[in-house]
Formats: sequence, structure tokens, C-alpha cells
Amino acid sequence: FLSDARAREAVLDPTRSFIVQAPAGSGKTSLLVARFLKLLALANKPEEILAITFTRKAAAEMRKRVLEKLPNAGEIAHRLRIQTIDALSASLTRQMPVLARFGAQPEIVEDASELYLEAAFKTLGDFGNPDVVRVLAHLDNNLSAAAGLLAGMLQKRDQWLRNAGNPPTREQLEAALVSERNRHLDLAKALDPRASEDFAKEVLTKTGEWRKRPKPAPADIVGNEPLRLALVALLTLPPGKYQDAQWEALEAILALLLPAVKQLVVRFSETNQVDFTHIAQGAVHALGAADDPSELLLSLDQKISHVLVDEFQDTSQSQWRLLSLLTSGWQPGDGRTVFLVGDPMQSIYRFREAEVGLYLRARREGLGGVALARRHAGAKLHA
Repeated sequence: FLSDARAREAVLDPTRSFIVQAPAGSGKTSLLVARFLKLLALANKPEEILAITFTRKAAAEMRKRVLEKLPNAGEIAHRLRIQTIDALSASLTRQMPVLARFGAQPEIVEDASELYLEAAFKTLGDFGNPDVVRVLAHLDNNLSAAAGLLAGMLQKRDQWLRNAGNPPTREQLEAALVSERNRHLDLAKALDPRASEDFAKEVLTKTGEWRKRPKPAPADIVGNEPLRLALVALLTLPPGKYQDAQWEALEAILALLLPAVKQLVVRFSETNQVDFTHIAQGAVHALGAADDPSELLLSLDQKISHVLVDEFQDTSQSQWRLLSLLTSGWQPGDGRTVFLVGDPMQSIYRFREAEVGLYLRARREGLGGVALARRHAGAKLHA
């Protein structure tokens, strides 16, 4: 636990890369600011350091706290790279609009649910498509319900679009369901060894709150918010097997995903609006690939030496690929570092397709070309 000055200094070592687990209230913003200032004192140029957050408010707060510590704040404020991941993605697409598959920069909308729904209705309007007929039959010809399901998939397309051309089999999906159930169970048991679905039913109400009557939840867990959320997740997970009728409907929906994406792109073009996922995917296209980098990626590789990411558990698939590409050319001992801070027990941006599994993957594998030392900030950090 990062509860003393010596442990704190360890993660401020500017020559090493870290992933730090830091729950709310642990002082992670102070830690990020301290790390940023340490790197800034050693960097040749302020632009070498890229700090990424997930909200404008968090970016503004971090910038404010950094500037408060700098004696020459007025001279270099405009050179500090502290921004949201969306702002970074948008800036990359502006630099290479052709590779990023954009023409004129569109408006980025926070809530694109109306566009998803319009694309879904357009897709389901092809009543000569047998897959449309199967989906509607499963839902008693409730077109609105079918459109809602398809729109929900469009919102989450960052998770599945890469594999849409080769959809998973029933066996693969059922194996994934079982694996996900086991993962959630492991997370819950790490918080309390008694955790299970039966235990969750005993201690939680139907609305997911701690039970007060007739048999109250044990006093030693009431108030443990991470545990409550983990138990709620256990109860809301789908079964590990599909019924035959469910699978037939799901198979039809899978077949409609790519046509729905095409309709969504048409709506984006018609309205000159896009969502965050489209921008993030455009940024990834602009960078090329690790083994075939674009000129933009090669340029960034020369300019960026340190990457800091706050709330890393809120990272989506496209954002993971973006960060991996930015660090793909980095080599051990070359002086470049990655610093990730997050908490796998929370994810405030589920609607933005955040995947806590990516945080766990970073702990296991590192990011891009960088291995990460692991630290846990369980105790409060002092500024």
C-alpha cells in the first residue's frame, strides 16, 4: 500500500513505468500531478509529456494543480499536454483526415442514441431480409423493441466491430458468458470470500441495496460499496447457456450488425455528426499499425516520451488500441515511460464502452511496448 513517503517516491521514479490501483479518495490526482511535475523537471520540452483524462473537468483540475506548482506557469501553460482522450483522438483525425476516414470535421455528440435508433429502424425496414423476419418474429413483431436492441448494439460497437465479419459461434459465446461469470465471481470473492450468487440474494434487496429486513445484511459488509457493486453484478449477469429460441434470434441479430453499422455511417454523413467511438476509431486508423505506422505515428513517436492516464479502467477497445499504438515503438531502457492509474472495481463510463478487462490486461501484459510495475494505493496518499 502506498501509505508512506518511501512507497510514494517509488511510483514517482521517472525512469520506470507503473500501473497503480487507486480507489476513490486515495489521492490519485495528487499522485498524477506529482509524477507530471517530476517528469516536467527532466524533460527537454513540456510537449514530451502527455497526460490523459476522461472528462474535461478532470483535465482542467489537473492542469490547474500543475500550474499552481510551477514558478514559470505563465510561460509554458500553453505547452502543457493535459487533455481528454476524446480531444486527443479528435486532434489526430484533424491532422490526417484522409487516413482517419473523415472529410470536414463533424460535430461530436455526447448522446448519439437518436442516430443509433434511426439507423436501426432503417436496417429493420428491409422486410424481405429473412434475418429481419426472424428477429421480429422472436419479439412478436414489435418493431420498436427490435430497433432498441439493435440500437443498443450500435452503441457498443467498439466491443464487437472488429469481429463482425466473423461472428462467434454459439459455443464460443456461451464459453465467454461462463468466463465472464467466473471473472465477476473472482472479483467479488477477492472482496469477501463468502461472495456468491446465493450470498448476494441473501444480503441484497431486489433493487440492489443492503437488506435491512427481515434478515439484515451482516454489519461487517454494510457500507462496503465495492462489494455491493460486485454482488449486484453477479445477480445481473445473464445465464451461461442460451435457449434454442434465444440463439436463433441472436444469430439473426448478429447478421444484421454490419448492415446497421453501414446505416449508421450514412446517418453520420447526412447529419455531419459522429459519436465518440467513431472519433476514436478514426484516430486509430490515422496512426496505422505497429508494423506499418503512418507518418503521423512516426512523428508522434519522436515527440512523446511519457504518457500518463487517469481512470484507466474507463478505457474502451479503440482507446486501448490508440494508446498501444502510441507506445508500440518504445523500447526498454530508452527513457520513455507509461503511468496508468485506475480502479478495476469501478467504471464511471460504462455508456462509453469502457472495459475494466483492459485494466486487468494492462496489469498482465503491459501497454504497447512497455512493461508495467504494479502498485496498489489502498491507503490515502498525502500531497
